[in-house]
Amino acid sequence: MHVTKPAAVLVALFLSMGLSMVPLAPAGAQSAQGQGAQGQGAPHQSVPAAGAPAVPAPAAGTPPAVPPAVGTAAPAAASEAVKPVVLPTDPMITAAREKLEAARATLDALDASLALEGLRPNDLDEVRQRLDPARRDLAAVSDQIAPRVADAESRLSGLGAKPADGAVEDPAVAADRERLQKINSDLGAVLKQNRALLLRADQISDRISTRRRALFTGQLFERSDSILDPELWGNALSSVSSEWRSIRYFVNDWSTFAGRRQDTLTVLGILLGGFGIGAAVVLGGRLLRRRLRTPPPAPGESFTRLRSAREALKVLLLNACVAPAATLAALAFVGGFDLVPPRAGDLLHGLVVAVFIKAIGNAVARALLAPDEPWRRLPPLPDAAASLAFRYFSFAVWTLAIAAFLNALHKVLFAPVGLTVLTSALLALFIAGFIARFLVGVARAEEDGSETEGEAATTSGARPQWLGLGIWLAVILLLGALVAGYVSFAAFIAARMIVATTVLGGLYLLYALIDSFFGEGLSAETPRTRHLSKALGLQPTSLELIGVVLSGLLKLLLFVVAGFLIAGSWGTSTADVMDTVERASFGVRIGTATITLWSVFYAVLLLLVSLVAARAFQRWVSTALLPRSGLEASLQSSIATIVSYVGTIIAIMIAMSEVGLNLENIALVAGALSVGIGFGLQAIVSNFVSGLILLAERPIRVGDTINVKGEEGYVRRISVRSTEIETFERATVIVPNSDLITGMVKNWTHSNTTGRVIVAVNVSYDCDAEEVRDILIGCACDHPQVLQTPPPRVFLIKFTDAGMAFELRCVVANVDYGLTVKSDLHFQVLSRFRKAGIGMAIQPWASLSRAPVDMVPPPPSSPDPQQ
Repeated sequence: MHVTKPAAVLVALFLSMGLSMVPLAPAGAQSAQGQGAQGQGAPHQSVPAAGAPAVPAPAAGTPPAVPPAVGTAAPAAASEAVKPVVLPTDPMITAAREKLEAARATLDALDASLALEGLRPNDLDEVRQRLDPARRDLAAVSDQIAPRVADAESRLSGLGAKPADGAVEDPAVAADRERLQKINSDLGAVLKQNRALLLRADQISDRISTRRRALFTGQLFERSDSILDPELWGNALSSVSSEWRSIRYFVNDWSTFAGRRQDTLTVLGILLGGFGIGAAVVLGGRLLRRRLRTPPPAPGESFTRLRSAREALKVLLLNACVAPAATLAALAFVGGFDLVPPRAGDLLHGLVVAVFIKAIGNAVARALLAPDEPWRRLPPLPDAAASLAFRYFSFAVWTLAIAAFLNALHKVLFAPVGLTVLTSALLALFIAGFIARFLVGVARAEEDGSETEGEAATTSGARPQWLGLGIWLAVILLLGALVAGYVSFAAFIAARMIVATTVLGGLYLLYALIDSFFGEGLSAETPRTRHLSKALGLQPTSLELIGVVLSGLLKLLLFVVAGFLIAGSWGTSTADVMDTVERASFGVRIGTATITLWSVFYAVLLLLVSLVAARAFQRWVSTALLPRSGLEASLQSSIATIVSYVGTIIAIMIAMSEVGLNLENIALVAGALSVGIGFGLQAIVSNFVSGLILLAERPIRVGDTINVKGEEGYVRRISVRSTEIETFERATVIVPNSDLITGMVKNWTHSNTTGRVIVAVNVSYDCDAEEVRDILIGCACDHPQVLQTPPPRVFLIKFTDAGMAFELRCVVANVDYGLTVKSDLHFQVLSRFRKAGIGMAIQPWASLSRAPVDMVPPPPSSPDPQQ
């Protein structure tokens, strides 16, 4: 049975009145009983005796306690004073229950409607339109009650647990706890009912989508006569005469309808006026196109991609708007005189649809392929391929437009089924033929060499082989469906191929426009970008980055819109897609947290803002605060790094709280991931912990000179995962932090920057050792980088075969200059030794090249191999 909307409203109103009246009677009875009991006990009560304990003051909102009677015990009076009182119902809870009952009645009516058989797509759309307001009301109730539940629970936790039996509690606290418990209980019950109704609404929405898909599939795969069956053609031809007769009757009815409102001459004048208005719009459009037409570039030049995209958009708008505007203007003029009956209105609606199909399809093809203007063509196609594509796509669009008008005519005239089936079959057959003819023409043009070699190469590169194979498979599918008798399926696939191609062509054009505008128009090297950046106070690179982000968002929007258009043309209801989006916006419940689309959006936005604020605070700390604190540079770097990480963690926690995740859930997830961390992420966690140790303990600081695993250099940066070392060759070495904590590291500047330098010399035995010592110490003391405390010292290390070995050991102020100081000392020692006549000890074989020839013994002769 079908429940009407007024009946559902009356049932909801009756149920809400009954539910609101039920709790009133017990509340009034209990109040009367309480007042009667107090009235009966009043004559027996008097002032308490001296020394009796005082009765606590009653809580606000409770009836005043009556003083205990003489001779009665104080605990009895106290128990009577805290006697529970029935609390009134919260008005918000009452309103929420009324909304829930109304929504329940609506859902019951929708369930009854979906139980009926033979529902059409329009009926399903009506059911969904009735469902959406109920779902929005339920979502509003949930949003209104959820904060109240959280507030009541927090206040109850603040009051603490109820004391044990026998313990005395302040009556005000007890009354407040009782009130909050009742509110929490009522709100929880309403919230549970609301969630149950929301789940039921989702189930009804799923049933609507299922019914729509089943209905669409049944109509799509309904089998009829094959296109090769003569009976199909015979039934269609026999129906032509009845169709023509219906057309004459329809025209006569229309003329009779118009003649009742206006005389014949007036009707003819109105029709001529409408035709004149349409012709004027078409003529104005042609003149505008001629006036705005761009001349071709000079020979040898070509348009930029941005200008080609702009010209294509201009052609698209001018060609797509003229014919629909003329048709709508003419029909609006004729319809203003009330000359169009309802049946004729349906036919004119089909005519408008056909005009839109023809205008938009041809406009997209002309704007994209540019058969007569190759200089502005966007896709890399040769002229022959572009002309073939435009010609046969225009034929297919014309076929689809004529079929749309004929289907509207058949519907208005109640044409026989055979004629409608033949119209759909001819639609699919013609479109398949046009596609096949286009593919054959392109292949023949490539084989015959009608294009130049460059154009043929461009064609083979622009059209992948798999694309042609896929189109041939689609043509074979259409022909096979027609032969098998699935005419509705073939017509559907053929029409949707044309619609999808048109949508993708428009997507390609707009995508090229956006990409070229933000790529070429906002490039950092162009004068326009430099002028715009100066006007906005931005750097050209920053403006280019903003352009890249905006282009990405616009491209994403283009793909979403194209997806909606293609999905809608392939039988998916837009309402079903919007229902999915609304469900995401209502929220997905995961455990105790409800994650909604908007909460995720706000969380991401809040995360970005928090990260920017944290980075700005870290930059202020590192550049303004710490340099004036007098701390070491390495300590300043560690503090700035820790501030950065703490700010990032706080930003993430704020974003997670906006989503609805708490730390308890994170702790559970972290516990579950601990096993994975122990096995797969062990090295990463080890480096992370080692980085924290380095930042806190600071055994290695930024600017230190260290030697680790054979690499020596300066520490430039310490992060939580690795440390960057710049070697003396100006190469950067990335060392994991765990190697610095667990391995052996030589830090030349851990406690101070001083370092020891050793200069070793060998002198002959005929030299004075004390003089050698004095020269070495003098060289060290005269160098400005050598410290005098501790003083330089000279050691006679050992006696060798060639002479005596000495070592000069001194300490330099900065170990970074150790090699320079050592080189300077070598130069000074060599210079002073020569002035003092002190010779260096040499190996015996080293002086043979300078000795006389007669003093050099001959080399030993080689043994005779025969001996």
